[in-house]
Amino acid sequence: MDLSDEAAAGAARRDPFGAEIAPDPHGRADALAARFYTDPEVERWERDTLLRRHWQLVCHEAEVAAPGALLPFELHGQDLFLARDAAGPLRAFENVCPHRGHRLVDGPREAARITCPYHAWTFGLDGALRGARGVDRRDAEGAARDLDRFGLREWRVDRLAGFVFVNADPAAPSLADHAPGLEAQMLRACPDLPDYRAPRDAAEFGHSYRCEANWKVLIDNYLECYHCQMAHPEFDALMAIPDSRFALFRNFTHQRAPTKGRAENKAFPLDLTYDVLVGEFWWMFPNTTFGRFPGVQNFYASRYDPDGPGAARRLTLSLAPAEPTDPGAAQRDRMRSDWVNGVVSAEDRALCEAVQRGMSRTGFVHGWYVASPEDHGISEHAMRHWHDAFRAEAAAVWPDA
Repeated sequence: MDLSDEAAAGAARRDPFGAEIAPDPHGRADALAARFYTDPEVERWERDTLLRRHWQLVCHEAEVAAPGALLPFELHGQDLFLARDAAGPLRAFENVCPHRGHRLVDGPREAARITCPYHAWTFGLDGALRGARGVDRRDAEGAARDLDRFGLREWRVDRLAGFVFVNADPAAPSLADHAPGLEAQMLRACPDLPDYRAPRDAAEFGHSYRCEANWKVLIDNYLECYHCQMAHPEFDALMAIPDSRFALFRNFTHQRAPTKGRAENKAFPLDLTYDVLVGEFWWMFPNTTFGRFPGVQNFYASRYDPDGPGAARRLTLSLAPAEPTDPGAAQRDRMRSDWVNGVVSAEDRALCEAVQRGMSRTGFVHGWYVASPEDHGISEHAMRHWHDAFRAEAAAVWPDA
């Protein structure tokens, strides 16, 4: 296999829907340096700068659909909450009282207003201060005081195919501008996705977990199947890995991964009438993935969070059709979830943790890309596409990235 810059040149490719994709214009052979997976300064920049100015997955819209819905969450060391104003808008605020810093919302609930449990400062669901003992709305001359400075600090909210994202950067492009065409691809693959539900007890395919590996190691692993035939024998028995196809787009990738179409296999049973027989997976820069795993017709979205330079957390939201496709769907869903929990996710975590150990050893400086766009079963050109996007952002701080 040629590892040179010319390896990724190739002919123009087309995505599964016929759109032409230009050959990778970068074609560098050396992968991201090991220090980007181990350096605490890099992890601090990622958490405080990179991820704060890009859209971060929070939940599905169904979880905050009711007027007055409040949903607290933690994101990269910050406490926030979503609030559904009675007038309809969905907003995101930092979950801290501007008076003395007490947490405002402790659990999911519905309310007409938010009252701090410390000193009873009260805020509307638009984030504005509504009342505070001892704080007059007018000064001694009767002029209205400027109370806006006491309002809650707001983050932007956007949606993609029903999934809710937040962003701390008021100047960041919308999701539609950040990843043009991604939502259309997801809806072509799953036309009923807007009607899917988000049950709190949904099986999550083993995709919510903590891993002793840098978050970028997990995404690297997600974006190539070069390791699949060697490291996932039961997955290999299920999937037609050489027939997998990756397509590269601005700020996202799309993988189309057909199964071998066998009802009985070493992984879990498929119903050839009702189940997904061609998996489809998307990664969106920097740390979100979406997918339809083969099997029952669920759909998932995941966010990868740094947990220090040498560990990560993957949070997964799992959606299901509004009505089961057939009477056996629930049982097959459980069998698939048990297999993914016990087999393929466990294998991936072990692989990623072994890679992370190697990243800190003197014998490893950076990896090398195997880039063969004609053979997607072994090619790492999608991983290089992600590294190129990361390097473009990191170069402002580390010009040699």
